[in-house]
Parts: sequence; C-alpha cells; structure tokens
Amino acid sequence: MHLPKSFSILLSTLGLIVLAQAAPTTINESLILPQGHGPFRSSLKIAELVDKSRVDPYNETHTRRLMISVFSPMPVSECAKTVLIPYMPSVVADFESDIMHQYGYPEGLWSRFQLEVCASGASKEEGPQKYPLALFSPGLETTRHFYSSLALEIASYGFTVVTIDHPYDTDIVAFPDGTVIHGGLVIRPGNSNGSTASVEKALAVRAKDASFVLDTCGIRDVESAVMFGHSFGGAAAANALYSDRRLKGGVNLDGSIWGPVLSAGLNNTSQDFLMFESEGHDTIHDPTWVDFWAALEKDGGWKRELKIKESGHGSYWDVNILVDIAKIREGLDEVAQSLIGPVLGERVWKVMGRYLPSFLNFALGRRKEDKIFNVPSKEYPEVEIVRK
Repeated sequence: MHLPKSFSILLSTLGLIVLAQAAPTTINESLILPQGHGPFRSSLKIAELVDKSRVDPYNETHTRRLMISVFSPMPVSECAKTVLIPYMPSVVADFESDIMHQYGYPEGLWSRFQLEVCASGASKEEGPQKYPLALFSPGLETTRHFYSSLALEIASYGFTVVTIDHPYDTDIVAFPDGTVIHGGLVIRPGNSNGSTASVEKALAVRAKDASFVLDTCGIRDVESAVMFGHSFGGAAAANALYSDRRLKGGVNLDGSIWGPVLSAGLNNTSQDFLMFESEGHDTIHDPTWVDFWAALEKDGGWKRELKIKESGHGSYWDVNILVDIAKIREGLDEVAQSLIGPVLGERVWKVMGRYLPSFLNFALGRRKEDKIFNVPSKEYPEVEIVRK
C-alpha cells in the first residue's frame, strides 16, 4: 500500500516527535519488545487524524479526532538501524498502571517497555513498496498501545498495520497537543438491563472511524483492504466489513458480536471472515456467535471458526507476552492470570503470524486457500478447526 504524500508527510513529522523520545532512562530498566517473527522488519509512525466532515458523536464541541499507529513493513536491507521507542506515552502508561495494579500487576510496569522498530520511515518516495493495508480495532475501553506487539508481528509478514484508538470508547487517548480524552461512555449490555443500544452505537462509530482511516490512506478500490480486532474490536471488524465494501476480509479475535451483522451477516458473499476463539467461548456458548455464524451461512461466503486450545480471552492481547518479557508470569495472582490466559504469549504470536497473514492474503486474492484452514496442522497442534 502506498500512502498519499500528504499522509506520509504527516506521519513523518509526528514520527520525529516519537523518535525524539526514544532513548530509555537506563538500559537496565527497559524491557524490549522485539520485531515480529516474519521476513520483514517494521517502522512505526504515530499520527492524529481529524475528520472535519464529522462532529464527534460523543462530544458535539469538536470534530472527530483519532489517534493511530502505523506499523509499516520494511525489507531487512532497508532496516540498517533499529531504535527503541516508548511502548506507550507516559500519560497512558501511568493511567494503565493504576488500572492494572488493581488486578495484581506491578505498578509502573508499562512505562518500562520499549518497542524495537526500524529507524527510518516508509520506503523511498520515488519507488514505494506496496503492502496491503490491515486495520486493527482494540477491545472495549482498551488502548491501541496494548496491541503494538501484535501489530509488529502481523506487519513482519508484509502488511501495513494501522491500530486505531476510538475516543470516548477507548479508556484513554493522548493527543500530540496534550489533550487527553478518557473513555467509559460505552455501556455493556450486562450493565444496562440487557440493552445493546450503547454498544451498537459504538460499533457504528468504529465503522465510520475505520472508513475515515481508509479514506485518509487513499484506499479507493472495493475489496482492497482488511480489518481485524480483538474482543469488541472483532465485532467492530465485522460491522466495518458490513458497511464498507473496501474491506475484503475480517478477523474476530474472541469477541462477542453485536450490530446489524447478527441478522444480516456481512451481506456480501465475496467478503471472508475468520473467527478465533478461546476455551469456552464459541458458537456453542456465546449466543451472539450462534446468530452471527447462522447469518454468515446465509451469506454463503468463506468462513472459519478456529480455537487455540486452553487459551483465554486475554491470550490475544500484548499483556500475555509482556508478562513473559518482564518475567513475572509465575508471580501473578489468580486474578492477574485470568487477564492473560495460560498459553504463553510468544506461542500465540507465532500462531497469529502463521494463520492471520495466510487468511488475509487469501481474502485479498493474493494467495490460494491455505490447507491449515481445512486440515489440522502438525506444527500447530493447539489450533483446532471448530467449524467451516
């Protein structure tokens, strides 16, 4: 994917701001998240996007503002130097530390992490390397920064991965001008007498956010990009596919499903969808998955439901690998353990690195269907093909 020149300039400018903060206080204090396992290295740019055509649906005093992280693949030959940059801004790290400390995680942990990325930005302007675009939507009230390691993993297989914060939904969003927007405005059905109105509104907002990012990235062609997400972000991916035909494939990483897709499916036989579940969360136990799967069957498009055996809902976010890099997994209490699941983070990332790029390339018509979606893999025995 070749980003428009204006967007590239914006990313480059803000990227300099990020890189200027790159050096950790002391080497001994930093915990390093390495590049992904794929054949590419990755660079990172962080940017604010402003949708001047849309008043923020949660705050009418300003237009819709988003924060995104863009993880761009780079051939190894173009990544002569790597740098370490903060895993998340200090204001976000402090906020998340206060929350996670309540669940048994050490105070100040997240500010110690650094991301290893290529020092240079996108490929040379005069001969851009084109990579397919993959949008990512995080869990409800969860910062995009908690998925940066996953984004690095997928980017290392040749995808430009854009992670998106959705203000007033995401727990905290920090902007370059110092503005901080807190979330918590989306009410879960269990906390609203079963009403789904709040989550359905949030999913519609996320779908429009995704379409705006596609616009900004210069995506014009139908079925030329993909989207994936964890938890509520998986539902967002499904609903974004429903509303925007530029998205050819979607992935739900263990999220319950709401919105029009429950009855209408993707409303398009040419869009493909992949579901990854955890133990006990599937089309048998989650009624939203039952309805969504039935709707997908009516669509008649390609679909699969896979499971990582013995995984938990939190197996699919960065915290699962962060605790291992920090070497604190064994010391976590039961509540803290419940947020990550029993499967080691690096192993989940290797599964993601094998299955997600294969699916996304297939959905985009770049590769044939991989046999791993039809025949259990000896290399990945923990992955079960549940439905197809």
